Amino acid sequence: MMEKPKLGEPDSHVMMRHAKTILRFLLIVALIATSVLLVFFRPAAYLAALPVPVLFLGFVFVNYLERQSKAKMLRSTNQSTISQKEVEMDVQYAGIYTAMALMLLLALGTFIVAATMVEDWSMMGMVAAVLFLLSVVILFPYIPLFIADAEHDERDKLQHEAAFREEPKE
Repeated sequence: MMEKPKLGEPDSHVMMRHAKTILRFLLIVALIATSVLLVFFRPAAYLAALPVPVLFLGFVFVNYLERQSKAKMLRSTNQSTISQKEVEMDVQYAGIYTAMALMLLLALGTFIVAATMVEDWSMMGMVAAVLFLLSVVILFPYIPLFIADAEHDERDKLQHEAAFREEPKE
């Protein structure tokens, strides 16, 4: 008698759960940094407060995606293989995850570069925003390539896993 394979949680759910954890951590750090800077260094407090609305909206969006990608939402009770709908969702979420990670890294990088360039804290937010937009404009032709590559890698991984599961075991 052949055992039914345990599929576990979909890759899309795992990716969004990781993204949710990262965004939650960054949101907590930004709120703590804002509070500390308000007490000790008021001119820079706005810098820590700037990303809070964006992080919160990102957290809400990722939370929605995570709920939509749960196994109980995607799979029937007797399902033994990954459906095409789940594969497409995994591939799509890999692209979303890559885009979010890329934008987050660009934002952090431009913030660090702006901090090294500017001595006046009141100008740092503006310089960081300009550098971020400039980096997005410069990388604009490559961003879709990064996303497409992540989607391609995810599709290959899922096809490899499906082929591995279909091979008869002795």
